[in-house]
Amino acid sequence: MRNRLAQQGRWLRLGLSAAVLLALLGLALLRPARPIFPCGFHALSGLPCLFCGGTRAVRAILHGDLQAAIYLNPLAFPALALVVATVVVLLIEAAAARSLVPWEDFVRRFGRIAPVLVLPALGFWVIHIYLALRTPKPELVDFHNPIAAAVGEMVQPIHRQP
Repeated sequence: MRNRLAQQGRWLRLGLSAAVLLALLGLALLRPARPIFPCGFHALSGLPCLFCGGTRAVRAILHGDLQAAIYLNPLAFPALALVVATVVVLLIEAAAARSLVPWEDFVRRFGRIAPVLVLPALGFWVIHIYLALRTPKPELVDFHNPIAAAVGEMVQPIHRQP
């Protein structure tokens, strides 16, 4: 059987699944004072990057606060769904001792369609920045930063917290 996994492949899948599940558990239980993964774009511009608020949004989903997750970053929903689906497939592969997904082909095909995903991602990013400025979302925008302040003036937020 060609798709049969060696013992090493089974342990690799179990280890990756365990690491992801532990990370999700830690995210659900811990509440860090500062963002876990500091954002370089946000540090330079004061504006949110495409993924800003994502970690907090995943945490909100894990706590059942879907409204907060949408507010922070709606990309957390498909990202978390993809992570959970991958973990489920890896666990099934480890239990069945055979590969169900041709991972190399999957990565190669994703590499071909990735450029097509750039335009929708950029479109979402513009909307994400606009909503962060317009609402405003002080946890995502640093209005003390001159770039964010200038862009914020162009968007003319309804009200701003100092």
